[in-house]
Amino acid sequence: MDSTSPIPAIGEALGREVKNSVGLNKFGDLDHNTPSETSGRYYHSELKEGDCVRMEVDLESTPRTVQFFVNGQAGMCYVSEIPSSVRIGCSALGEGTSFRIDNVSRLSRPTLIPQGMEEFRW
Repeated sequence: MDSTSPIPAIGEALGREVKNSVGLNKFGDLDHNTPSETSGRYYHSELKEGDCVRMEVDLESTPRTVQFFVNGQAGMCYVSEIPSSVRIGCSALGEGTSFRIDNVSRLSRPTLIPQGMEEFRW
């Protein structure tokens, strides 16, 4: 999300309720709040227990981008023109829902966005 956006209180959802944000929900949909008409576009299949989700934020490209991967496979779209300063967040909703963050790292170079992938602008 845009680093100037307020962080929701504990227990509140990230995503559609937070302005200027983008995320991948458990149904595999890209939740993109700006503009709202892109929310819920198909991105990947529904996430299952044990799936590994990776998010790459490229603040050095022009335009700046974010893309998601599920089990190493790039999704069908990415978001461009993201703000120059972002805040990363996660939320787990529903009984028995959980996640684990295994790694936060700075890559020497981002994964190239394949040609033909659908682009949504921030």
